[in-house]
Amino acid sequence: MQVQHEKSQDRLIEELQQQIDQLTAENLLLKEQITRKEQFTAMIAHELRSPLAPIINYAQMLNRGLFAPKNNVAEPVKKSLSRNTSIIISQAQKLARLVNDLLDASRLASDQFTLICKPCDVVELGREVVEQLRPVAPYHSFVVDTPVQAINGCWDGGRLQQAIGNLLDNAIKYSDERSTITLRIQLLEPVFDQPEKVKVSVHNQGVSIRTEDMQHLFRPFGRLEATREIRQGSGLGLYITKSIIEAHDGKLWLEEATPGGQNGTTFTFELPIQQSLFAQ
Repeated sequence: MQVQHEKSQDRLIEELQQQIDQLTAENLLLKEQITRKEQFTAMIAHELRSPLAPIINYAQMLNRGLFAPKNNVAEPVKKSLSRNTSIIISQAQKLARLVNDLLDASRLASDQFTLICKPCDVVELGREVVEQLRPVAPYHSFVVDTPVQAINGCWDGGRLQQAIGNLLDNAIKYSDERSTITLRIQLLEPVFDQPEKVKVSVHNQGVSIRTEDMQHLFRPFGRLEATREIRQGSGLGLYITKSIIEAHDGKLWLEEATPGGQNGTTFTFELPIQQSLFAQ
C-alpha cells in the first residue's frame, strides 16, 4: 500500500509538472504574439505618420499663399479655399493625434513611453488646440476660459497638446451640434506643502456619464456600451491622456455627475508646476 501511495504521489507530481511546462510554453507564445502585434501596430502607425507632415505643410503653404499681396483671387473664392485648406489641416492633425495614440499605446505596453520636458505655456498650448479643432467642429461653440497671463511650467508641450486634444475630441464626439464645449485653465495656489499646480478642464453639454461607468473609461480600447453607437473611436484617447498626465506626476479624473444627469461631462486634470528649468 505504501509503494502504491508513493507511485500515486510521483504520478501526481509528474502531471503537475507537465501542466506547468505547458502553461509556461503557452505564456511564452502569448508574449511573442503580443510583441509581434505591438511591432505591427508601431510599423503601421509610422507608415501612416509619414505622409501627414507634408499634407499639413503644403496645406498651410497654400493657405498662406491665398493671402499673399500679389494674389488676385477673388475674395469669396479666397475665403472658401481658406476654409477648405483649414479643414484639411485640422483633419490631418486629428489623424496625426490618432496615429500618435496608436504609437503611444504600443510604447506603454513595452515600457518605452517617455517625456521630453521643456519650458512651455499651457495657456498657449490649449488655445492652439482649440483653434485647430474649430474648422472640423463648425456646429459646436467653443469657450476658452483662461488667464490673460501665461502659465509656464516644465512639461512636454507636445504631449500636453495631445492630452488636451484627446479630451476636446471626446467632447465633440459625445455632444450634440449647436452645443458648447468649454476649455478652462486656471492656476491653483499652493496649499500647505503642496506645489503650485495648474488645473485644466474640458466640459461638454448633454447627458452625464454614470458614476458606475467611470471605472471603464480609462482602460485601453474601453468604451461605454451606451456610447458605442454614437460615434466610432479607437478607445485609446482617455487611456493615453491619463498616461500622459500621470507621467507628469499629475492626476486626471471625471467629475461626478449631479442628480438628473443633464449637466454634461467634465474631465479635469491637475499638473504640478515644475520651475527647475526657469531657475537656471
